[in-house]
Amino acid sequence: MKIIKLGWKNIWRNPMRSSVVIVAVLLGTWAGIFSAGFLNGMVQDSLSNQIELSVGHIQIMHPRFDDLYNPKYQVDKADEVKETLQNEPYVTDISVKSLVTGLAQSTRNSYGVTVNGVSPATDTLLAIKQYMTEGTFLTSDRRNPIVIGRKLAERLDIGMRSRMVLSFQDINGEITGGAFRVAGIFDSFSNQYDESTVFVLKDDLNRLIGSGQAVHNIRVDTDDLSRADEYARQLREQFPELKIKTWRDIAPDLRYIFDMMDISLYMVMVLITIGLVFSIINTMLMAVLERTRELGMLRAIGMNKSRTFSMIMFETFFLTMAGTPLGLLFSWLTISYFSHSGIDLSAFSEGLSEYGFSTIIYPELSAAYYLNITLLIAVAALLSAIYPAVRTLKLNPVQAIRKFN
Repeated sequence: MKIIKLGWKNIWRNPMRSSVVIVAVLLGTWAGIFSAGFLNGMVQDSLSNQIELSVGHIQIMHPRFDDLYNPKYQVDKADEVKETLQNEPYVTDISVKSLVTGLAQSTRNSYGVTVNGVSPATDTLLAIKQYMTEGTFLTSDRRNPIVIGRKLAERLDIGMRSRMVLSFQDINGEITGGAFRVAGIFDSFSNQYDESTVFVLKDDLNRLIGSGQAVHNIRVDTDDLSRADEYARQLREQFPELKIKTWRDIAPDLRYIFDMMDISLYMVMVLITIGLVFSIINTMLMAVLERTRELGMLRAIGMNKSRTFSMIMFETFFLTMAGTPLGLLFSWLTISYFSHSGIDLSAFSEGLSEYGFSTIIYPELSAAYYLNITLLIAVAALLSAIYPAVRTLKLNPVQAIRKFN
């Protein structure tokens, strides 16, 4: 106990030096945790937005449809499949649509798009509605309405109520198409999605491809995203003739981001901790060298090596851990504040949209991460204390005293 008290008192013998190290630990801890919270918030937001907007938790389709998007490969007995899904307790929402890929053309330009045939009256999974900036979503009181993204409107040089033509393949493999009039324009967080996705009424699309009841894709949202694989296995047993994919299969890039998220967060903190370790080692080595005579005197009057080693270890540990709680507190306060108010990055909206990120970032971090960071810094403190303490053990008491006489 006396060694612990002595170690605590020693760090305040040079208040300026100790304060600088404590502030460095505080700022390092805060910067590391806040950076991790910011990164986590940005990625989680992007992940949830993309899953909500286009991917969903599970998708059901014909086994061959995903290869070529050929409209002849439809989900057989789609109504029965939907009815079965509605009776599953874990299913929260179902979206049934027809899909084709084709060419969008205006009088000035053309571009490849994915045409989504939806039924707004029955489809509750149309997240795109929240991104509408002009006009309204599809209504059946108009002839061949179409909703397009702002990026596609700019590329085709068209606006509201402009006429455009969609060309695609029908179920017989023949090229067909129709004229549509722009009823609404959306502007989501992803430029790529806005540029390559259009929405039309399912009845209009099915009429053009020559199959009035065509269903190519059934999207299923569940009560727990993390259990999507488990639910998909159950559905594969129920519908062995259909292809059932989870969001991990549909969007491998999102799966990679999700799986690597924890590693990325800890890598940020480890890099900052390594910087702190070298700073602490440097400070403690200076302290040991300045106190060579004192340490030699302590050894000469009977303090053994283990007590000397323990004293330096405690000094280093206290020096590090004194700033850690404050760093944790400040990081928790800032993350809690910005998790509600958000950080506005609209000045970089163009660049963020290219990668599918929102312009408002809400940092978030789980309580377990704070605990793990505390343990990480404690281990780093102990490791950084070893070298200065070992240097102390190598001091010869007689030479250490004579050196400064």
